[in-house]
Amino acid sequence: MFSVTEDRFGEHVVVGLRPGGAAQDATEANEEDVNLVAVQRIAGRIAEQFRAFMEGLGDVLPLGLLRVFDENELELLIEGMTKLDMDDWMRFTDYRGFKKTDRVIKWFWACRSWPARRKLRLLQFMTGTSRVPVNGSKDLQSSDGQRHSTIEKNGNPNRLPRSHTPLNRLNIRLYENYESLERKLRFAIKWVSFRFCLVGCARSQRFTCLCMEGLG
Repeated sequence: MFSVTEDRFGEHVVVGLRPGGAAQDATEANEEDVNLVAVQRIAGRIAEQFRAFMEGLGDVLPLGLLRVFDENELELLIEGMTKLDMDDWMRFTDYRGFKKTDRVIKWFWACRSWPARRKLRLLQFMTGTSRVPVNGSKDLQSSDGQRHSTIEKNGNPNRLPRSHTPLNRLNIRLYENYESLERKLRFAIKWVSFRFCLVGCARSQRFTCLCMEGLG
């Protein structure tokens, strides 16, 4: 039969895949119609929910603005780029307690020689995302809007680096040499423990901080 049976809140409903499909046998002559099963399972069964979603989306964003993009362009706009431009990232990184000429900072940016996948994991450890906005690192977003990534001097050199992803901030210790920094940084981004920390801000009385802290 060219129909499928769906479970709708405990009720089994037979859905025809084309006019009169429930009464037609699947034979070699109409075997190609099995594609209709895929269409039904992927789109047909959620048509009502999808229609409601599109109506809600249209309330906040004119759908005409979206229709000028194909699916690949829209994905790029929403999720960003997977290719990380290290020069661009360095250009739009701020420092607290450090100068860009400090040796620890030079050691940190030596990561530009890392494999592409590891560099994206470093970006994710620092900012919470492994993708870069279409307009580059200057458009990185934080919990309070657009914010450059920041490297801050902080803590005991025996501990691992620590990140505050809502603020795009990475705390780096005063490591004694490049080898120590690289070893601890690689360990942190590989075995990062996601700790959801609700930190109440005294000024705004809102919970604003989600921390990703390296083990150790």
